Amino acid sequence: MGGPAQTQPMEFVIPAGEQQVQYSPSVLAYKVQNFEYTPEGTLKTVVGPCVYEPPRTKAEEDALSTRLGEPHGIFHAGLLGGVSDTLLIRTDTHLNMHQGWKRSYVSIKSGLSSDIRSTYPDQFLVLNNTIIWSNGVDYPLTISHDGMVTPLGFAAIPGAPQAEGPESPTPDQADDLYPNSLGYSWEGNIGTIGDVLDGQTGAIRAGNWHYHIQYEDVHGNLSQPSAPSNSVSVDTAQADPYDGDSEYEIAALTDAGEDSFSNHTLGLEIDDLQRQFLVRVASEGPDHCVAVRLYRTPDKNNIGTTPRFLARIPNNRSFSYPDNRRDSDLGLDMPNTIRTPIFRVMCAHQGRLVIGNVVGDPGVVRRSVLGLPGTFTRMEFVYPDSGGAEVTAVTSHGGVLLAFTENSVYSLEDFSVPLPLSQGIGCIAPRSIQAMPDGTLIWLSRDGFYGMREGRIGLLSRNIQRTIKNFVNHSRMRMAVSAIDPMTGEYRCALSPAGSPKNTLILCFDGQNWRRMDLGIEIADMCQTKDWRQYLLAVGVDPTVTYEQEVTSYQRIRDTTVAKTTTVNVLGRRDIFVLDRENRTYTPPQRDYVYRSGWIRSDTVGLTPMQVRSMYIGIIDSWDDDFEIRFYRNGSWRDVVLMRDIRAVGVDDETEVVNDIAGSAIIGQAKAHDPRLVWRQVPVGLENTYTWAFEIRAKYPTRLHIASFVFDVTVATSGNIRGRVPHRSDV
Repeated sequence: MGGPAQTQPMEFVIPAGEQQVQYSPSVLAYKVQNFEYTPEGTLKTVVGPCVYEPPRTKAEEDALSTRLGEPHGIFHAGLLGGVSDTLLIRTDTHLNMHQGWKRSYVSIKSGLSSDIRSTYPDQFLVLNNTIIWSNGVDYPLTISHDGMVTPLGFAAIPGAPQAEGPESPTPDQADDLYPNSLGYSWEGNIGTIGDVLDGQTGAIRAGNWHYHIQYEDVHGNLSQPSAPSNSVSVDTAQADPYDGDSEYEIAALTDAGEDSFSNHTLGLEIDDLQRQFLVRVASEGPDHCVAVRLYRTPDKNNIGTTPRFLARIPNNRSFSYPDNRRDSDLGLDMPNTIRTPIFRVMCAHQGRLVIGNVVGDPGVVRRSVLGLPGTFTRMEFVYPDSGGAEVTAVTSHGGVLLAFTENSVYSLEDFSVPLPLSQGIGCIAPRSIQAMPDGTLIWLSRDGFYGMREGRIGLLSRNIQRTIKNFVNHSRMRMAVSAIDPMTGEYRCALSPAGSPKNTLILCFDGQNWRRMDLGIEIADMCQTKDWRQYLLAVGVDPTVTYEQEVTSYQRIRDTTVAKTTTVNVLGRRDIFVLDRENRTYTPPQRDYVYRSGWIRSDTVGLTPMQVRSMYIGIIDSWDDDFEIRFYRNGSWRDVVLMRDIRAVGVDDETEVVNDIAGSAIIGQAKAHDPRLVWRQVPVGLENTYTWAFEIRAKYPTRLHIASFVFDVTVATSGNIRGRVPHRSDV
């Protein structure tokens, strides 16, 4: 990194006219921790976090923290066009909904998995004005705006229905009974009329039919069809409309006139030979089933074998249905759907739910029926990787569906023909995928953060590759979570640092510069609010807080059960935190603010010794307290110069900027001022230094706002600057 001798001197000049931009210290930055970049290009210490819902009493605070349990996921949505403000969090085995002004959480689903060793994080999305949730272990759920929770689609397959139809007499009964006259034998409209007619008699052909049923839920999703019912059949039957009269008798009746002919008793006509069937459904549907769809094949012997829609019965209990519909009146073909599987990754794309990494089939990607996220047809699937590699993420960006493995990126614009976009670059964390305001899609891979814009993929974390390689827990990368700061448009990703299973390190990217945050809380998940508040929320644990909780145990003494209550310490406050906000009801964990420069030298190869006499720090008034500066030299991170008494506020120049006047301010009369830029001179005194660096450090709650740096540096030698370089064997 180039030093002051290679760059233009940094000056803070306010030219004539309006000027609101300050010079940034980012050019020298090597490590930026718990600082944030401002729109003016300066660095200031971060604030917050604070709790989302400040408790009224200490007892209420303790009860909330111990009741929420181990956090797993958080999601906010504005359903019903933003009218229904919905905040969901998953803790332990419960899915909870925030009750708004009631200042509490209600459990809307229990019995979920709470294994902190899960290999994939919780995922949420909104489709068709409902929230879809999945964690890759439990069956996926849909959540409505009113807190109604139902399974996504159906895991159960309906039982096969039972059908009843007519039966034909045995050969010894044929003289007295006609075909199809026994069993469930009722005149109807079912039966295929024969194609051989002699003008006087007709027939129905021998036919065969069977039935299927499908469950339908409150959102219109369909289950996998049942197995076929038993077949019902109709045997060939010949019509005899004139009751066996010979052709001579018929001619005589015709000659006798209409009256005599009308008094003749008619026999069986074709309409008399057609039948109706009875369908019995004995199995009961799941609780979220609101209707049963009934399907019937047309005449399998004469027309076709594909089941078609027959009726929709609004019921999920056992029932009987009399079927009297002609084959020509049947509806659309029965969809060839499957059970909704348990999946680990998902996204919404063009009105469909796209899922990947199905349990038992990790390399598959499926998409739902349009508008029905819980209905999947049997043939709508694809394997993006030809070798069946595990799908680690799916996302929709720029109108294109993308599928990721750990080492590849595929475009599924043509769903049936995966197009490789990159071989060797993949995604390891599905919750790390975010779209930045400039249209760049960013995600975490094994070796760093990558971005894609206009189809081009590039490495974005080149400047922090040492951090990614050495200071991140790679075994927990998959559990990384991210969000876009709605106020600044900054990308934030929470990861586990090396040696820790918890997400305590937050890496932030504003499109140009990287920085890190370590707020002292263990982050399980992050989200942004979809309303005017523009909050960035995190659900997690503050491990510095200890609560007392009463635990009741029971002992059996002489045939008597004795209850014993003891008090135990519960470590960690489990709560929802608002990042970049503070309030008086919560004190964040202790943290350090660190700004460390890169190694600075006087030439491109670092052969010129120099003397660093002074450093000038341009700071914005923000806090009346001290911070410290450390100086290093010649590649060693051992302190050479350490000063702990650098003031973070400028001296009072009779403008009363430093004086605290808030206590005596009068509304309508008191005047405010913008923070001013002031300079602090720091004596350094480094001599014969080839490379040097500095570090600024402060502790919470100190505020520090850095605008720029200026250095007083001179060359330490005259003549040939390489004359002091020792020879090969010199000591």
